[in-house]
Amino acid sequence: MATMTLSLSDSLKAFIDAQVADQGLTADSDYVLALVRQEQDKKRIRDMLIEGRDSGPGETVDADYFKRRLDRIETARRGQG
Repeated sequence: MATMTLSLSDSLKAFIDAQVADQGLTADSDYVLALVRQEQDKKRIRDMLIEGRDSGPGETVDADYFKRRLDRIETARRGQG
């Protein structure tokens, strides 16, 4: 595991300390890790949205869509039985 050292202004350190206390965390590093994980999650979601946008036109998801899916499943089941 890598270690990182940060230099913060007194006001930022006080803010982090307050967040740690408010959120019931045990250390300021837990707060920083949570922020980094949130950013990772946001990037992952953003990347998925861009991938979806770039994948081409979508399909309307309505009652007919689900009926076609169920019909396909039923057809596959009959083929196996």
